[in-house]
Amino acid sequence: MIHALFLLLPLALTSVSAEDPPKPAVDDAERAKAALVELRAAFAKSDAGPRLRAIEGAADIDDAEVVRYLGRGLEDKDVAVQGAAIEALRFQPNAKAADELLARAKVKAAKEDATIYAALLRALGQHGDARAIDLFTENPWAAPDAQVIRAKLYGLGRVRTKESLKALTDLMELTGQAKIQPFMGEFRVALWSLTGIDQGQSRDLWLRWYRENKSSVKIAPEPLAEPRELAKRWENYWARPGDADAKRESRGGERRGKGGGKGDGGDRDG
Repeated sequence: MIHALFLLLPLALTSVSAEDPPKPAVDDAERAKAALVELRAAFAKSDAGPRLRAIEGAADIDDAEVVRYLGRGLEDKDVAVQGAAIEALRFQPNAKAADELLARAKVKAAKEDATIYAALLRALGQHGDARAIDLFTENPWAAPDAQVIRAKLYGLGRVRTKESLKALTDLMELTGQAKIQPFMGEFRVALWSLTGIDQGQSRDLWLRWYRENKSSVKIAPEPLAEPRELAKRWENYWARPGDADAKRESRGGERRGKGGGKGDGGDRDG
């Protein structure tokens, strides 16, 4: 028996030694340094491919200088690079990311492509920065594109303050029923996210509720999980790319959007 154990020992030692040694963790500062080298080289080239790869590779690096380069991507001549920069800054952990998005969203040129502009507004809304309230309420009906209006209303719902709640109700109060009604689905979700209350898609019920409760209403740090119907719409909109539910919501939105034009809000949320 002892002899058999000695025979097995070399095999056990060989098995252990054959395992790959654990790779040392890469220091964040080293990652940032390497990313900056790649970003500088990429932005010096005319080809969009290197810029796309550099931006995507640097998306999760918490570094102000990296964020500055991501911000350069927002004004790139290539639309794909703009989109990559928007998504990178949308989930960027560095506080400067919201600065870059806010600055770009105020530029007139950023509004020329409605799809890119809506993505830019969503990325800004993702950070829940109260400085964006004025931007989100800046005459949303001037260019009544459904995806842009949705980004603005949901963005207000993401800024979890009483000022944001007031901004939403002011938009309903000051705008005629004809303009408001096609987007009451979006108003409903944004208002519910802030208040935890659901008054359906009735403009009058929401305004009455706000007048009666504005002094006592409390904004929760996060939306409730119920009703699930509304919570799912909210979660899907803000989900990271690749999320299965978000993909289904996106496909559904595309199907519902066929045949509709700008301003055709309808009840896209259900």
